Amino acid sequence: MPIFRFKKAIDIARNAKVFLDLESGIARGMPPNGGPQAGDPKNAGRHMRRQKKMIKGRDQEISRLKSELRAAKERAYAESGASRIALADAMQYEEQAEDLRNVRQHINAQKNRLKSKDHELFQLKNEARDIMERLASLQDEPPTPLSKEPEVGTLPDFLVIGAQKCGTTTLYHHLTQHPHVGRAATKELHYFDNYFDKSVEWYRRCFPPPKWTDGRRTITGEATPKYLNHPAVPERAAAVVPRAKLIALLRNPVDRTYSSFHHSARNGRREDMGFEEAVEASLGFAEAEKTQPFGEEDDAPVRKHDLLDINGLIKRSIYVDQLQRWSRFFSDEQMLVLKSEDFFERTSETLGRVLDFLGLPDWEPETESETSRVRNKGTYKQGMAPATRRRLEEYFEPHNQRLYEYLGVDFGW
Repeated sequence: MPIFRFKKAIDIARNAKVFLDLESGIARGMPPNGGPQAGDPKNAGRHMRRQKKMIKGRDQEISRLKSELRAAKERAYAESGASRIALADAMQYEEQAEDLRNVRQHINAQKNRLKSKDHELFQLKNEARDIMERLASLQDEPPTPLSKEPEVGTLPDFLVIGAQKCGTTTLYHHLTQHPHVGRAATKELHYFDNYFDKSVEWYRRCFPPPKWTDGRRTITGEATPKYLNHPAVPERAAAVVPRAKLIALLRNPVDRTYSSFHHSARNGRREDMGFEEAVEASLGFAEAEKTQPFGEEDDAPVRKHDLLDINGLIKRSIYVDQLQRWSRFFSDEQMLVLKSEDFFERTSETLGRVLDFLGLPDWEPETESETSRVRNKGTYKQGMAPATRRRLEEYFEPHNQRLYEYLGVDFGW
């Protein structure tokens, strides 16, 4: 922009010079042809009047051009200075943004290092709490059944297997408020995907030992939403907890995809790609993998980036393939599949279905606000572009139809 302004100023100056030359030429003498005769005063007078009028017009034009030249120079200098200031500000903001990215990455690294410690910390808290509760209710506790249970903990009775960004945190919170459900060391243990190299005893220690309350044995479980789409988890879980009950929450795949993208962006994994660009890239991966269906990856090594990076963004929202993998190792009676939108809109009713599935007595949180509270709810600066939503809806439509046929219920997505 400043270069353009200087060029315009030069053009104005050049035009002024032309007019000055023209004016000078008129003042030097009479035109060689067609001018009045030297001896004709009348004609000479008319000609002089015309010359004066022309000169006056030229003077006005020159004055206007000089004013424009001065204004152009002032604008050019002002904009040049503003550009330098803006450039300096932009560089400063970029440095600050880079510092913030580094801080966020450092925080995420710290969180990952602390996460493994959470298991031990929460387990100690659970054990202390259980000891106090058992001492308080010792007179109501049948000694014979408990003598057969391991005192260090027990394997889970249920697993909330997914999906990500579908309400698993809220569901697990409500479940563990039930007086007959014991909390795990932390909600997401990741044993079957990230820590399967550890022993079963390590996993067992992440859960509280069972106890008896009102004549009923308590149960326990965990909720790791990545279990649903991880190709190796179903077989691993079947080997360790073959009688466990499974709960899956499924959300409109378009909304889940959008939420998952922003969740990863907030965690610093997607800083250089917008949602539309990410969708295009993920759809490209999905098309390339058509020759290798989801169910034929049993012998393929599990790559971490398949679970975290952009190529899994679309794939994790195709639920039917993931559920079919689980059905190879667990019966239909062991699986409860729920629609997330129903859970959010009719929480008490949906929670009642879960309690019935787990064989727990009816129960509701003490306050309605506690029931309706949504945990880990994401926020977005702007909504999804309508064109992008339509494209995703068209892509997921055949997969949703396969899901409805598999479950025998239409979720209306």
